This record gives sequence, C-alpha cells and structure tokens, in this order.
Amino acid sequence: MKNQFLKLFIIALLFVFIKTNSNAQGLNHTFLIGYAGGLDSHTSSLRGNLEIDSNSIIITPANFKMPFRGAQANISDQNGNLLMVTNGCWIADATGDTMQNGGGLNPGGFTNSWCDATSGIPDVHSNVILPWPGDSTKYILFHQTGNFNMPNSVSSELFYTTIDITQNGGLGSVTQKNMIAFQDTLDPGMSACKHANGRDWWIVIFKDNTDIIYKLLLTPTGITSITQQHLGMPNHNNYNGQPQFSPDGSKFAYHYYHGVPNAINHEIRLFNFDRCTGILSNGNL
Repeated sequence: MKNQFLKLFIIALLFVFIKTNSNAQGLNHTFLIGYAGGLDSHTSSLRGNLEIDSNSIIITPANFKMPFRGAQANISDQNGNLLMVTNGCWIADATGDTMQNGGGLNPGGFTNSWCDATSGIPDVHSNVILPWPGDSTKYILFHQTGNFNMPNSVSSELFYTTIDITQNGGLGSVTQKNMIAFQDTLDPGMSACKHANGRDWWIVIFKDNTDIIYKLLLTPTGITSITQQHLGMPNHNNYNGQPQFSPDGSKFAYHYYHGVPNAINHEIRLFNFDRCTGILSNGNL
C-alpha cells in the first residue's frame, strides 16, 4: 500500500514540474489518476482527480463509473470544468454517465474482448480529445483499437468521433462516430500538438515496423492533410509507447524498446519539432 501511494505522489510531483512550463488551467485542468500507471477498475479506492490551476495542485478521491484498463482521455472547458472522458469503449459526459450516442466506440473483435463492465481498451495513449479549431461548441476524439489479425494490438485504422457539447442540455452528444481518418498498420499510441498558428492541431501516430511517422493536420474544415516522414531511426514496432510533445511544442519524444520489452532495452527518442511545418528533425540515436 505504501508503494502505491508513493507512485501517486511521484505522478503529482511530475505535474508540478510540467505546470511551471505550461498553462494547465482550462482544457488540461483535470487529470484522472489511479493505481500504478493506470486506472484499473480493481483498485477504485486509490483512484482520484488531480486538479491543477495557477495556484495549486489538488488530489481528491473519486469513484469513476467508467472502468479503465490502459486507454484514457478527458478534456475540460476553458474554466476547468470536466466535460467528457473515454476509456476507448464509450464516452462519459460531465455526470459520469454515457454521453448521448457515446457508446460503441472502436468496433471490432479486439474491442469486444475488452469492453465490459470491468475494463476498457488496454492500449495507453490510444485516445486524444481536442477542441475543434475555430469552433467552441465542437470537439473531436481520435481513437484506435487492436486488430486480432496482427501481432499484439497493432491497429488497422485511425478513427475519429465528433461531439457537439451544446446538445443534450449542455452535456454533449456524439454527432459522428467511428469515422475512419485513414487505414494502415499502426502502432498503439498517438499524440497531438497545437499548430504555430494557435488554432489548428497536429496529430502524430507511428506506422508499425517502419521508421515512418504519420502527421495529420486538423483545421476548421477537418483533416486537411495526412503526410508521412521517415525518422531515420531503427524500425519502431508495437513496443513503442508514450509519444509526447513538450509543453511549448518544440520537442517530441517517445519510449523505444529494443525487440523485447525488458528493463535493459529501454530508450527515449528525442526530436526537434517545427510547429509550422510539422517536420521532426535532429533525432537522437
């Protein structure tokens, strides 16, 4: 039990350092935290909300109706009020119940095997919720699931789902669901970064068993481009994980395994990122 609470403390401490370089109040005001690195349903007594504003960091216990396994994404409004959360199986609104038309995400056998009353999609970083560029009433969820026809949990497509937060009395409603952004063999995990224009978004995801990274550009008219770049690195595979941009968007990093995921084969790949062009450069080998 002592180690479990120590892990929670370390997570909170990390957010303190992040807070000094980013504006956590607003969209990123509330983080859901739990046992070890996830929010596994069997440890509900250790789950809670970590709330960050300009003056404080507060951790409060919480009892989530939604079960989690690995996938988790949420977003707050500009005032820090939690709007929605997903575990890759369904979307909950601000009350914690299923958002209108928010069930049935990520169709497929892999999803069916995980999405029940006690679990969610196991792949971390497989969901990203973003405000729609130029429209304060609309949000978009990018999401993925595994494919039983491929090793482990490699995806065969990237989905997106759109939400109108003004519907259903301000609790929101899904207006498009499980739309396919594009299809390929994709590693689990993605990340997003605000474009240099302060409005649009870059979304990145890896092509499996290559050194290729895909970059999607989301603008007020939707996904306007999907490009790819060779990173000049050893081929990544489904053992990659935790893709992240720095708070200012100038750096991009991901966790890399050499073949078998054990303690001696872990590395961090670090790149410069151009928020205007979406180009990654100066990767470390």
